[in-house]
Amino acid sequence: MMQNVQNQSFPPVIKKGPYTSEVIENRKISEDIYILKLRSPEITQNALPGQFVSIKCKDLLLRRPFSVAKVYDDDTFALIYKVIGEGTQFLTGLKPGNTADFIGPMGNSFTIEDKNPLLIGCGVGIAPIIYLAQKMDEKGIKYNCIIGTRTSIDLDPISNPCFLTEDGTCGLKGRLDHHLEDIIAQTGTKKIYICGPNPAMIYATRAAKKHGIEIEVALEKVMACGTGVCMGCVTEITENGEKVQRRVCRDGPIFNGANIIWE
Repeated sequence: MMQNVQNQSFPPVIKKGPYTSEVIENRKISEDIYILKLRSPEITQNALPGQFVSIKCKDLLLRRPFSVAKVYDDDTFALIYKVIGEGTQFLTGLKPGNTADFIGPMGNSFTIEDKNPLLIGCGVGIAPIIYLAQKMDEKGIKYNCIIGTRTSIDLDPISNPCFLTEDGTCGLKGRLDHHLEDIIAQTGTKKIYICGPNPAMIYATRAAKKHGIEIEVALEKVMACGTGVCMGCVTEITENGEKVQRRVCRDGPIFNGANIIWE
């Protein structure tokens, strides 16, 4: 028998695009890292920290995924990307007034909790962490934030930043594994949020386990379709004591770090 759904309420269905968006700004902020700002109310009004968009790059078959790094009051949002191949090289050529074709927002999001959080972004993994920091600022949640890069980087102001650079040009010199234990001791954090290269996230996850700290990770994975159809970004995690496969693009990219099977 069909149920009467006339008076039931359902969450709104958010359209994923594709959208064509105006390029507002595209500039280098470090050696091979750029910030790209696009105008799109669909993203600024709907995207959550940890979610991403997938951009069509020239005539390449596969779109390229990038985490939302910040949203602005003029319906502009920012992405941060590193030049590593043909797709990202194409992006460097976009000028203000050009357009970009993308789908999104895609994926799940961080769980924002007031647990004296420690936010960690390494490399281009700083993008979802910056957006998470923005949302925590809006909610009045105090946090500490680690930004780890190879060299200095030109970013918008962040509350309580601790910059780590491998070459020592900004903040503390060294990598995350050189300083995280001290920072955990100093902050007394109860929850870590992190995005970055796997070695950094593995180290942070082990440190969190050692100190009994919750941890959410935003996995970085090469994606093909970006919509969960191709199964090209599958990762293994444990659920209820069993090993299962989950798609980073559809089931993630945010996971409980303690559940990830890293090796």
